[in-house]
Parts: sequence; structure tokens; C-alpha cells
Amino acid sequence: MRQKTETMLCAAFMELLKKCPFSKITIQKLAGQCGVNRQTFYYHFDNIYDLMSKAFEYELVHESRIYEEVTWEYAMSRFLQWIKDNRVIIRNILTNAELPYLKKAMYPLIARSISCGYFSKNTEAFLEKKQEEFCNDFFTLGITQYVLEWAENDFREPVEDIIAHLSWLLQKVYV
Repeated sequence: MRQKTETMLCAAFMELLKKCPFSKITIQKLAGQCGVNRQTFYYHFDNIYDLMSKAFEYELVHESRIYEEVTWEYAMSRFLQWIKDNRVIIRNILTNAELPYLKKAMYPLIARSISCGYFSKNTEAFLEKKQEEFCNDFFTLGITQYVLEWAENDFREPVEDIIAHLSWLLQKVYV
């Protein structure tokens, strides 16, 4: 039951983001749309930002299947395509200066995407665990910022080009 309620709240949040800016979404509105009370919301989430992180995770991990054994290119491509396909949601968050929270929500998803094989397969031989973690964090921060600027610039660059640039960069660094 707990998982069902969380999923329902995440789905309602994403639907509301398609219709109105982030700043107009209230806990009361979400709870009402799901037929639950405010206390039920707080049983599952600390606040609306926690819900945003979980909703992104649900959409991108469960719907895009980026947890499965896939290449980092495939996982990142699915992530970027989801961002582009859901530009209304992203814009409704960005236009309300919720950038720090959006970064926080995107960071673990990008980290999962790039760790879907690249670092684990290509760095074992010459990187210590601490160095591998640093590289993963460094690239995740850079890619997160790049994706946000891509969104702010109306997604002009094709997803395939971004993947090609990232692939080139990682190969230069690790090969």
C-alpha cells in the first residue's frame, strides 16, 4: 500500500507540473488530487522537494529502466530524451528558480546513468576506489550543469550529439 500511495503522489505531482508552475503546486492540491490527506503526504515525503526527487527517480529509473544492465550511453540517452520530451515539466521548475532542487533531483539519476558500466568496466585497472568516486562525482556535476543549460537553451543540441561529445570526452580521459 505504501508503494502504491507514493507512486500515486509522484504521478499526480508530474501531472500538475504539466499544467502549472512548481510554485503553484501545494501539498493540499496534491493530496486532494490523490484522495488522501496532508498527513498521508508527510508520512511518505518530508516536503515537496523530497517528492520532486522521488518523482524524477520514479519516472527516469522505473519508466526508462536505467537500472537494468545497459550501457552508460543508452542510460544517458534515455535520461536526456525524457528531459526533452517533458520540457514543460522542466520549464515549470526552472522558471520558478528551483534550480538547486532540480540539480539535487537530477544528480543521482545522472550518476546512475554514467555508472551504468563506463567507470566500472574501463577504470578498474588504473583507478583506486577514491579516484573512481572523484571522477564519477566530477563528471556527474559537469553533466548535470550541462543538461540544465541545454534545457535553458531550448534543447537545441540533439541528444545524439550530446552523447557523442560525452563519449569522446570520457574516451580521452580514460583511454
